[in-house]
Amino acid sequence: MSEQQTSATPNYAGLIVSTWSKKINTGLDKTCTMLQCVNRDYQADADKGTSEIKIATPESVVSGTYTGTLPAYSAAEVSSSTLKLDQSLYFAFSVPDITQAQTNIALSETILEKAQKSIDASIDKYIFSLNSKADAANIIEGESSTPITLSAQNVYSQFVSLAKTLKNSGAITAQKHGWVVVHPDVEEILLLCEQFSGASNESDKAKKEGSIGRIAGLDVFVSNNVGKEDDESYTILAGTTDGITYASQLKKFEQIRAEQSFDTIVRGLYTFGALALNPKALAVLKCEI
Repeated sequence: MSEQQTSATPNYAGLIVSTWSKKINTGLDKTCTMLQCVNRDYQADADKGTSEIKIATPESVVSGTYTGTLPAYSAAEVSSSTLKLDQSLYFAFSVPDITQAQTNIALSETILEKAQKSIDASIDKYIFSLNSKADAANIIEGESSTPITLSAQNVYSQFVSLAKTLKNSGAITAQKHGWVVVHPDVEEILLLCEQFSGASNESDKAKKEGSIGRIAGLDVFVSNNVGKEDDESYTILAGTTDGITYASQLKKFEQIRAEQSFDTIVRGLYTFGALALNPKALAVLKCEI
């Protein structure tokens, strides 16, 4: 009798791991601000389990006017870089009944949201820190490297300068649109700018999902995790998805029984990495309010 009951009892372990892993990864893609601004071109390599991804990028391609003969070709210059998934974050929670937690939609979504929030901020800060890799010609600041004072009167012109910088560097094209990430304090100034096309303007159908609107052709994203420096100045990061590549792995995801209760502890190890693959596709505005 006991053997029949044991064999008939569902094995939820595999189902729970695959279900929660998929939910957390999908949720992060939707809620983490900076993940809207990167490319995931090498995610397939990360999915295979590798923690270091070798990337070869052609520096230039020769072109010219054809006059009936072709000149001798030189070898294409290729730069080599490595995307390392060397950042690690963990999350953990406990529930009285893991099977019930998975099937109870309200409880499941609450747990999922908390797990995402626990690592969202760290990912935002890590990716945003790559603003230091922006091409030197793409940094906008005042005289003597001082921050520009931002106001509702000049914010539009400053964002136009950001967009112009990315166009001059070849990052923004007819096929590739730009984005910009700001702190909520900067958002407040944007909302007072009459040129800002907010998300409530339904006539603008081209705004990217998650964006609060558009200014100077740039999709605007807001995060309270990034952009405000310790000296109360602000860093505004703009670019295209060509600028930064990102990959991640849910390295471990397991459930264990709590020692002093009948609860189930669920914990996971999330590893990730990012690389500023094209510094010319990033632009920075240093400002103060």
